[in-house]
Amino acid sequence: MDGKIQKGTLRCGVAYYMVKNDEVKGFADIAVVRRGEAPSQASVEGLETKYLSRFGIGPRPGGYFRDSDGSTVLHLDRVPVYDANVLDSTLLVTFAQVAASRAPEAVIVSGDIDPVEVKKKMDIFSMMVPQHFVENSHGPDYVWEPSVMPSIVLRSEPMGDRGIVRVAYAAPRTPQEQMNTAQALVMGIFSREFRTIAVRRIERNLRDAGIPYGRLDFRYLNSTETGGDEEYAVEVQTDRDHLEAAMKIVSGTLAGLDGFGIPEQEFVDAKKVMMAEMLPRGTRLLTNREYVDRCTAHFLYGANLAPYSEETRLFARKNLPDSTETRLFNQFATSLLSQLSNLTLEYRARLDTLDEDNALFQYNLAYLYGSTFKEAKDYSWQKDTSGLEVGCPRVKLKETKPEPVSGGVLWTFSNGMRVVYKQVPGRQTFQYALLLGGGLSGVSGLTEGEGGYFGDMLSLYDAGGLAAPDFRDHLAVNGISMDTQVALTYTSIHGEAPSSKLPTLMKALLALANGRTVNRGEFDIYLRNAKWAQEPVDNRLYAMMYPGFNYSAKKYVSGLNPGTQAKAAQFYEALFSRMNDGMLIVVGDVDEATVRRTLLRYIGGFRTQRGTAPRKTLRYQPRAGVVTHREPGAGKGVYVRLDAEYPLSGVNYATAEVAVEVLRRNLVAALEGTGMSAEVTTGFHTYPQERLWMFLSCEGGTDLDAVRKGIRQAAASTVSAKDLTALKAMALAGMNQELAEPETVLTALVVRYGVGKDLVTHYQESVNGVTAARVKEMLSTLAVGSTAEIVIE
Repeated sequence: MDGKIQKGTLRCGVAYYMVKNDEVKGFADIAVVRRGEAPSQASVEGLETKYLSRFGIGPRPGGYFRDSDGSTVLHLDRVPVYDANVLDSTLLVTFAQVAASRAPEAVIVSGDIDPVEVKKKMDIFSMMVPQHFVENSHGPDYVWEPSVMPSIVLRSEPMGDRGIVRVAYAAPRTPQEQMNTAQALVMGIFSREFRTIAVRRIERNLRDAGIPYGRLDFRYLNSTETGGDEEYAVEVQTDRDHLEAAMKIVSGTLAGLDGFGIPEQEFVDAKKVMMAEMLPRGTRLLTNREYVDRCTAHFLYGANLAPYSEETRLFARKNLPDSTETRLFNQFATSLLSQLSNLTLEYRARLDTLDEDNALFQYNLAYLYGSTFKEAKDYSWQKDTSGLEVGCPRVKLKETKPEPVSGGVLWTFSNGMRVVYKQVPGRQTFQYALLLGGGLSGVSGLTEGEGGYFGDMLSLYDAGGLAAPDFRDHLAVNGISMDTQVALTYTSIHGEAPSSKLPTLMKALLALANGRTVNRGEFDIYLRNAKWAQEPVDNRLYAMMYPGFNYSAKKYVSGLNPGTQAKAAQFYEALFSRMNDGMLIVVGDVDEATVRRTLLRYIGGFRTQRGTAPRKTLRYQPRAGVVTHREPGAGKGVYVRLDAEYPLSGVNYATAEVAVEVLRRNLVAALEGTGMSAEVTTGFHTYPQERLWMFLSCEGGTDLDAVRKGIRQAAASTVSAKDLTALKAMALAGMNQELAEPETVLTALVVRYGVGKDLVTHYQESVNGVTAARVKEMLSTLAVGSTAEIVIE
C-alpha cells in the first residue's frame, strides 16, 4: 500500500482514509463515499453550498455529487485547511452528510494535514453519527453475463460534418478476492500493452487507407472504476462520409489481433515504448484529487492502493522470455476479442442513411475478412538506423561556469555551442531542450493561426535515412519523446529520454539539423487530419481578442494551408544553420562524465555562424473592451479570457499565483446556486508586449452574468491578511516543490534563455513582495482590460 495512505474504521463504523500530501500547501480535498446508494435529492439539497462557496469550495464539473455505479461520491475540492475553523466546519458538513444514511460509508481527507489532529476531529464528529454496520466486502455481488448478441447504438447529434464511431468490447471484471493483489496490476499491464499495439495498428491502417481522423482514442474502463463489466473501447472522430470506412478499419484491425496475434518483435518494441511512458508515472507526485479517487476506488471496488511505482517495477522485472510474454499477450487478445459477442458498436453523428442492420453487417464483414486474411504489414518499431551514424568534427570544451537559475553548469564549446547541464538523480530519465534563437516573428507571409502548426512540421521530415514515420518510431522505441514549440522569439525542441539514450538523442537531433528532407506525403496526411481536429476554446478566445495578428502560436484550422510546409522548411533551415544562436539544455538523471563525453563526440556536428538573428518589430493591437460569442455545443459552459498590459517581473509572477486563487474563490461565491464549476489559469506574454492573461473555465451552465459578477467582486475585494499569508506560503511551497522536478527546471531555463526572464532565482524575495494592494491592482487591471467570452449553450 502507498505509504502516504492511512486507513481504518471510526467508532461509528464509518471507514476513513487520510493522506498527508504536500501537493498544495494549506489545502486539502475531503470526500464522502456512500456504497450502494445513489445521490438522493435530500442529500443534494441538504448540502450547505452557501457556506462552502464562501471559502472557495466549489463543485467539480457536474456538481458536488456524482453517481458512481449506484454509489454516492461527494467531493469537496481545495478546502482551505490552513484555517482551522474552516477545516472544523467542513468536517461538520461532511459528517452531517454521513449521518444522513445507514449505508456503508467512508470519509477521505487528502492534503496538507496533520493526520493525528484530523483523526481526533473525526473521532469527535463521528459521535453524532448513528452506528453503521461494518462490511468487509466491497460492493454488490457481481456475475459476468456474456452477451452473444451485439449492441448497436445510433445517436443522432448535431456535430456538423463530423462524426464518431466507437467500438467497445466488454470483459469480466477482476474477481473481488484478487482486486488487492498483483492480479489487478497484471491486468492493468495487459490493457496498456493492448492499447499501445491496437492504437498503433489502427492509426497505421487509417493513414494507409486515406481516411481522415481528428482524434483516435482508446479507453480501458477497469475494475477500479466500475462495479460492473470492464470495457475496452476504441473511438475515432472523422467526417461523416468516412464513418463506415473508419469502422471497417477498426473492426478488421481488431480481427487481425484476434485471429493471428502479433509477432514477437512487435511485442518487444511495444514494451519499450510502454516503459518510457511508465517511468515518469511511477515518480510523479499525485494530486489530492487523484488520491481521493484512488481511496474511493478501494472503498467501492476493493482497488489496489499500491503506489504506481509498484506497477512500473512489476512491468520492468518480469522475468519471462519474450516469446512467452508474446504468447500470453496473444492469448489475452483472443480471449478479449470476439466477432460479435460482448460488442457495442456506436455511431454519433447527424445520421441520415445509417441503420442498425447495415452497421452490424458491415462490421461483421470487416471482422470476418480481417480474421481470415493475414496482413503482410510490418508493425514493429525497429528500423534500419545505419543512416544516423555520422562522424562529427572534434571540438573542445572552452569554458565552464556556474549556471545560476538551475544551480548546474554552463559549458561553452569551441564551435560556439552552449550547453546547460543540471543533474537531478532518481528517475532514470532526463529532460532536454534544444533552444534555438528565432521564432515566428522572423517568418514572412504568415496567415492568422498558421504559425501554431510550425512546431508539428518538424515531425514530418525524413531524417537520417528514415522516412518520417520510421524516424518517429525510432524515437519511440528508444523511449525518447520529442515535441517542438515555435514561439515568437525562440524555438524549443524538447522532451524526455531514458538516462542511457543521450547518444541516441544527439544523433537524432543531428539528423534533423543536417540531414532532413521534406516528406510531402506526410504533410498531406497531416493537412487532411487537421481539418477535423476540434479547436480548443482558449484558441478561439485568443482569436477573438487578437484579430488580424498573424504571428500567434495558437492553431487555427483556417490558417493551415498547402504552403505551410514550405514556409516551415525555409524557417527551419535558417535556424539549423545558426545553432550557436541558442543552446542545449540537459536536466535529469544522467551523470556529468557521460554528458561531457557524449557532447564532445557529437556537438561539433551542429552548424554554427557568427552573429545572431535579428528580431523583427511586430504590430500588436489586442481588441479593447468586451467581445462575446454564443454557440450551441454538447456541454454547457462559460469561458472567458482576461488580458491586459502588465510587466513580467519576479514579484508580478508571484502575485499572479496568488491572484488566480483570489479570482477563483470569488467566482465560486458568485456561481453558488448555478451548479457551475470554476477553474482559473494564468500566464504572461513577453513579446511583442508584456501582457498578463487569465483563462476562466466555468462549466455546467450558461450564467454569464454570474461569471462577470465574480470578476467584478475579485477586482473590488481586498484579500485578508490571513488568506494572503496562506496563499503566499502556497505559492512558495509550490515553486520549491516544482523545482525538485526536472521538468520545472527545464522550463525555467527555457524562459531564462528564450525570453530573458529569470523567475525562480529570487523567488523567495518575489513572494515576500506580494501584497494585498498588488493583488487588487492586478485583478483590477485585468477587469478593465481586454475580455473575450464564449458561452456554449
